[in-house]
Amino acid sequence: MSGHQRRSWSGRRTSIVRAVAWAGVVGLLVAGCGRIPTSGPVYHYNEPDASASSASPAFSPSGPQKGASPSEILNGFIKAGTGVENDYSVAREYLTTELSGSWKPEDRTLVYSDDVKIDSGQSDQQATAEVNVSTSIDGRGIATSFRNPDKQQIAAKFTQVNGQWRIASIPNGTMLSRSEFEQLFRSFTLYFYDPTFSYAVPDIRWFANRSTVATSVVRVLLQGPAPYLEGAVATAVPNGTSLMRQSVPISNSSAEVGLAGAGVSDANQLTLERLNTQLEQTLKSTNSVESVRLSVDDKAVETGKLGDYQAATINPQVPSPQVGVLEGDLVTYADGQSRKVSGLAPSQVQPSMPTMDSQRRVYAYTDEDREHLAVRTTSGKALDTDMDESITAPSVDTNKWVWAGGSEGSVYALDSGGDSDEPQKVEADWLRNQHIQSLRISRDGSRALVVTGEGDNARVWVSGIKHNPQGAPESLGEPLRVGTTRNATQASWISDTDVVVANTQDGSVQTVSLAGETNDVNGLSDIEHISGGNGKDSIYAQTSTDTYALTGTSWTRVDTKVRDLAYSG
Repeated sequence: MSGHQRRSWSGRRTSIVRAVAWAGVVGLLVAGCGRIPTSGPVYHYNEPDASASSASPAFSPSGPQKGASPSEILNGFIKAGTGVENDYSVAREYLTTELSGSWKPEDRTLVYSDDVKIDSGQSDQQATAEVNVSTSIDGRGIATSFRNPDKQQIAAKFTQVNGQWRIASIPNGTMLSRSEFEQLFRSFTLYFYDPTFSYAVPDIRWFANRSTVATSVVRVLLQGPAPYLEGAVATAVPNGTSLMRQSVPISNSSAEVGLAGAGVSDANQLTLERLNTQLEQTLKSTNSVESVRLSVDDKAVETGKLGDYQAATINPQVPSPQVGVLEGDLVTYADGQSRKVSGLAPSQVQPSMPTMDSQRRVYAYTDEDREHLAVRTTSGKALDTDMDESITAPSVDTNKWVWAGGSEGSVYALDSGGDSDEPQKVEADWLRNQHIQSLRISRDGSRALVVTGEGDNARVWVSGIKHNPQGAPESLGEPLRVGTTRNATQASWISDTDVVVANTQDGSVQTVSLAGETNDVNGLSDIEHISGGNGKDSIYAQTSTDTYALTGTSWTRVDTKVRDLAYSG
């Protein structure tokens, strides 16, 4: 293998806490920035402990004490932010009657890393809380993290009510310490879809885990996807749809979702079936919902009326055989056995770093210098292109487009079903002049997993893929930064929300959730290549001499001469 190619789950709670504490572990760029930032805020998600109970621990904050000073009232109000039940009733006791009715605690949650400092100011009628914010959750459950704590000042104004100081003015939202946040909040998965509604695309959000969380989840689902998925995914929710009532009651694990709006009132049966599926798949992430009873304008919606309707697939699996190279030929490999791929047109170059589609009908590979892209199909088609720059190992999406990233920041996509052997360039302004080391398309076909840079500048990103009306890839949207704590040089999907990353410089390997959880596995010196299948039990790695399979957190040597193994995709 050339020098260019070389360039190119235990202890769960511990790893979770570490991931949360890493400010800026996961990131979404501000829309329209068009460049990868080197400082500033990024959006952050984190996965809670799966063994945690479905209900958050109870906090019992105290209400205001008689004769308390404005500073004491502000401090008590901040502590009362842990009382999430009963619509933050204790926190509202610290507010005037007028403010209590208009204050919106869910608009923002500030997670602070140090003690809050309160400055009483020049008079009894004002005070300021100085907070070192590490994470901020907005009203849509999207969380912004900071690589360095963001010092914010929260100004409060006071007035006396019946001789007692109360807060008359303060921004919407609450403030929580890191430990309080970890106990009170958890991630929930919203689902949107690829343009054909064949595959579900996860969108992870954060909310206080309280009895009314189903209402919060449905409310933000109706508002659409997170910024990094806008334009890349579809929704069954018609424009202008809203909750009929401001609650989603749950009875016997069934959620009652009442909707209203001109679009949903006029929706056809297919849209209603998809909408019911989207609500049901999303609400199941609350762990308290198994089914949905949908109504529109207070009229029950009957689903299951379309005989050929199929719900979108969550976390599609890849077949177990991998593709690889053995003595200059493309082969499939599974269970210790390899078999030459038959029916392909002869290769013009020595195959290297191959991939295939999930039906094993389309195969793509590069030459050893990664300056040539070759596509072969079992129907006999052959497409060959000499590239203007060295490229990553190719990836095939659900529509059988072959993707690759360039060393100078270009993204290429070639239609394996078309007649042209010239890949089209996919717009990705944020990748301009970046060195792309790895690019893999998700199994739902809606997201690209991209590794950029080298050394301390290495970053792993997920970006939504925008398609034109004909279904051809058009551009990559602004990305979500994946929260690996390693300087990765390669990354591969192992599920719809998890990836495996490797650093070919120091041999480190890590599995990472898009929700922020990181899990280190044993390093592998001289690692050159990694491939990921269905979960952490189907991860393979290649060194200059051997191939290994991951078993738990350790590597087991595999007795095979097949090189450059890769699962489909």
